[in-house]
Amino acid sequence: LGAAVQSTRPTVRLSPSVKAQAKDWLWTAFETWEKVGWDDRRGGFVEQLKLDGTPDQKAPRRVRVQARQVFSFAKSIELGWPRSDLAFSVVKNGLEYIHTCLRHPEGGFVNIVGPDGEIVDPRRDLYDHAFIILAGTAAYISVGDDRGLKIADDALAYIDSSLKDHQNGGWFESDRLV
Repeated sequence: LGAAVQSTRPTVRLSPSVKAQAKDWLWTAFETWEKVGWDDRRGGFVEQLKLDGTPDQKAPRRVRVQARQVFSFAKSIELGWPRSDLAFSVVKNGLEYIHTCLRHPEGGFVNIVGPDGEIVDPRRDLYDHAFIILAGTAAYISVGDDRGLKIADDALAYIDSSLKDHQNGGWFESDRLV
């Protein structure tokens, strides 16, 4: 059945020039975020850039953004970004930040931290944890860092132990709804 469903999906065919443009845009995005996205002084990825392209150092940082950046740079290695040596370093730094700075003291991962790493919103969110799992597994596959598996396993364990609705099935959106 799986093969039959996949064979009926419409296929998008892009011209070589469109593919090249998309790849150029993607490489430029990776270069930009590698240069200005990582906070060398305090660790972690900045949440956003200002209109002039500089990092907004004052904005709080969502855990899902940290995880998405790790995932994106891990995938850049698989996609063949010519600066994969930089991506390797960014992924490892991002994993370290998630592993050491974004954990909730009672298990799982917090929702938002401030620029200096202080917990702003301790809520533990299912969506955030899904991104942690995605980032951890992608990082493990791309750079072979065992911390990736550790954070993915920890996020899964927290979801199963604390966000699963054992009475009705499914999962709670956050620990505030349990």
